[in-house]
Amino acid sequence: MRRFLGVVVLLASSAVHALDTGSPLPAITAPRLGPPGPPVSLAALRGQVVYVDFWASWCVPCRLSMPTLDAMYRKHGARGFTVVGFNKDVENADAERFLQKVPVSFPLAQDAKDAAAKAFDVKAMPSGYLVDRKGVIRKVHHGFTSETASALEREIEELLKEPA
Repeated sequence: MRRFLGVVVLLASSAVHALDTGSPLPAITAPRLGPPGPPVSLAALRGQVVYVDFWASWCVPCRLSMPTLDAMYRKHGARGFTVVGFNKDVENADAERFLQKVPVSFPLAQDAKDAAAKAFDVKAMPSGYLVDRKGVIRKVHHGFTSETASALEREIEELLKEPA
């Protein structure tokens, strides 16, 4: 019986996939990074178009993505768009030093123990997940370039036109 249960657990764990287009957004809550405030809850954002971004201070493309995402957040926020940045640095001080050079206004969460990154099965940095108002992942972006920014801008515009 133990062998049977072991095989079942092994098979079940190998069936876990990275979140992809069509997957529901996990209901993750994580401690806030930066100014004190309530924890960041992805479940609380249902009804909005959300871009979930995984970033770190050591991530070179994040130096481009963070200000670009902040500009999109400011531009589309009043229409129901938000960005949540999950920081993967082990030490908050590393993230805070990065943010002094590259400040953003969107909510940031700590993910030092990789709970959120594991739930999303993040494999590249940065990784971003564009979620519709119903809580379904519609686009996944690995890495970040100026082409990514252009595509993301179009994708956000389209999702903001959809009803909740």
